[in-house]
Amino acid sequence: MPSLVEELKSWCSTFLARIAAFLSEASAGTLQLTGVLGVAAVLYGLYALRPKPGRRPQQRPRQAEASASLTASAASSSTQQQHHAASTTTQQEAAQTSSASSQGLAWRVKSQLTGVKTVTVSAPGVLLEEWSPEELQESATLRADAAAILQEVRRFANVYVIAHVADDMGEATVRGALEAGGLVGPGAGQIAAHRVLCCSTLDGKISIARQLEPGLHIDGHPHTIESLRRFMPQLLYIRQPGLQKIPAASPNTAVANSLAEIFSAR
Repeated sequence: MPSLVEELKSWCSTFLARIAAFLSEASAGTLQLTGVLGVAAVLYGLYALRPKPGRRPQQRPRQAEASASLTASAASSSTQQQHHAASTTTQQEAAQTSSASSQGLAWRVKSQLTGVKTVTVSAPGVLLEEWSPEELQESATLRADAAAILQEVRRFANVYVIAHVADDMGEATVRGALEAGGLVGPGAGQIAAHRVLCCSTLDGKISIARQLEPGLHIDGHPHTIESLRRFMPQLLYIRQPGLQKIPAASPNTAVANSLAEIFSAR
């Protein structure tokens, strides 16, 4: 677009041309009045075309919208970066805590198993929430803390699981729970399926434990603990809640409410 000065020049040129044409045809008396009016017209035109003081050109709408959009985008990006940084920090702290907990558990298990190469564990009440063969006919629930501890024990010793069940249905229930919890299977760190041994009587469980000759036997039945006391270097009795009868005190027998009470790092 032409500038104000250019428009003013064009207007003045046109105006002067018209005045010159008029003067060439006008009488002497008319020239005096016309000269005064012409000067007045020129002055008024200059006054009308002068720039208004204190006014700024308005920003184009598209430019304003683009500026607002860029500002909002920058704010959103900054917020996302802050959330990402906070999430990353939280994940790193959780990973460090988990790593420290795992290292503490490994140290505690290793210290408890000094000199022990074979461990036998009775599943009911120790690895499972259920305590009796009758309960195992209906369901079997793996204890989360017991599974993690036994997987760590597996790193330092050979582990055998013994389960007293009523029949084949009970055996299937126990094996299913141990496999579903990742404790038994063909993978690294898992207990091989053939090392899960089932029996239908308490005496059968005692016989299996004696044949394996473990350095440590863990059980939740007081009769089994008392029967194995003479034959085992170390025994760990897991006390059943509400059960008053417990094995008599003995140098080779420890008593706890759970595996976590003995092995978990604190």
